[in-house]
Amino acid sequence: MFSVVMLKSVDAVHIAVHGPLTEACGPRTRMLTAEVHGPEVRGLALCPGRVVRYVFDARNEHFKTVDLLRLATSSRKPAA
Repeated sequence: MFSVVMLKSVDAVHIAVHGPLTEACGPRTRMLTAEVHGPEVRGLALCPGRVVRYVFDARNEHFKTVDLLRLATSSRKPAA
């Protein structure tokens, strides 16, 4: 769908990454950074409750995310 040539503008990079990122992390996801390294786009995104690193390969449209930080809820009850 997206060729390597199409990843030359900021808008093209955002369009290419936004769809797979939303599918992987939900509609409230916000892209923080995007770096183009040849046919790959790498960056960071804020998802509800976590920060993820993503890699999008434009050659085969492979999208991968890795959690860098995940907020956890406390299982302890507060002292009364």
